[in-house]
Amino acid sequence: MAKAYRIVALGMLGVVGVAGAGSFLAPSTREAPAPRPALLPVAYAAPVEQRFQDTLREGETLSELLERSRLDADEASALLAQLREHQDPRGLRPGATLSYRRATEGGELRGLEMKLDADRRLVVRRRGGEWDAEVEEVPTGHDTVALTGKVESSLYQAVMAGRGADVPRVERERIVDLLADRIFAWQIDFSRDLQPGDSYRILYEREVRPDGSARSWRVLGALFDLGGHEHSAFLFRASDGGEDYYDRTGESLRRAFLRAPLEFRRITSAFSTSRFHPILKRSRPHYGIDYAAAPGTPIHAVGDGVVVQAGWGGGYGNMVEIRHRQGYSSRYGHMRAVAAGLHRGDRVKQGQVIGYVGSTGLATGPHLHYEFREDGRPVNPGSVKYITGEPVTGGLRARFREMVSARLAALDRGGSASRYAAAKRSPNAARAGD
Repeated sequence: MAKAYRIVALGMLGVVGVAGAGSFLAPSTREAPAPRPALLPVAYAAPVEQRFQDTLREGETLSELLERSRLDADEASALLAQLREHQDPRGLRPGATLSYRRATEGGELRGLEMKLDADRRLVVRRRGGEWDAEVEEVPTGHDTVALTGKVESSLYQAVMAGRGADVPRVERERIVDLLADRIFAWQIDFSRDLQPGDSYRILYEREVRPDGSARSWRVLGALFDLGGHEHSAFLFRASDGGEDYYDRTGESLRRAFLRAPLEFRRITSAFSTSRFHPILKRSRPHYGIDYAAAPGTPIHAVGDGVVVQAGWGGGYGNMVEIRHRQGYSSRYGHMRAVAAGLHRGDRVKQGQVIGYVGSTGLATGPHLHYEFREDGRPVNPGSVKYITGEPVTGGLRARFREMVSARLAALDRGGSASRYAAAKRSPNAARAGD
């Protein structure tokens, strides 16, 4: 009986083995495992060149700095000559850094780099037995930043204290300037309209250097809630290729004409139907505004338009006249000179330099005589300040709404993160950021 029991038991084990694991093979058919490959020692290749830095010390010259690089006198002299073509050694300050590349074998100097400023670096390479130097632009990338916050006292205080602790102070200051002086200059008086409890959301794009500092920045979108009333601004590329700011309905935030065509010291004569002329010694209308300014001060076109005159204008001296839309025109007299290359028939943009302050024609001193006309009749320039720029046209409205939606979504994301890469770009404008 014992022998029969052992036979049954073995048979049961065989059945269990097959049913329980289909991957099992009978001992007679199992393959021997493949031999494991032998491990080779880790290969190590020495770098072709080594890099190191040296810093200009207090009271040290560039020549003395190069002496520490173990160059022979002739080679150091040739290298110094290349450097001098792009950088005056006397302009270097203690702390200026040279980055060297030296061959691992033999220690031969193969090249060096010197930071000239935040955006340029001087790169010197050995080509054969000669040195070759060139200035290269520091490469940049782009990211997008969202700032949010509440107002307690002023716009400056609000943006300085707003969410986004990793945003440098200088960037915040620049954003305040753009908002107050450029984007909302006509819509919001930030010195009076802001009240405690008002809020803002700002989206802007930065051009970023490798060290994390920003080369430039521009506001893509901004929302202000002032006492429950929203003010919005979105940067959009119009059909003529130029970019401008519009509210969320597509209305332009830009006024058709600047308040003044230059940075001036004072107004010496206002618009008047009767003024005693200091040269002609008699009363006559003064259909313009005289702005006192230093000779050579740039004069800007107050609005987009076409030049109808650029040159001598009799008593106006050197003069430029521009025809604007809706029957308006502007004149700029007594210029020292008209801007180079500006001629009759040229199109100009608002803010473009068209000439420089002088005292030509019937003028007693350097100033700009500025006139504004409607359908050929002189009008006080202050009476046209509420004329707006062109809105987003019908053919671009769908694209504009798409852009607004994308930037509002980005502002919503900015509530939890202050910075993110602008990987997706708006179809509306290059490097516009969504």
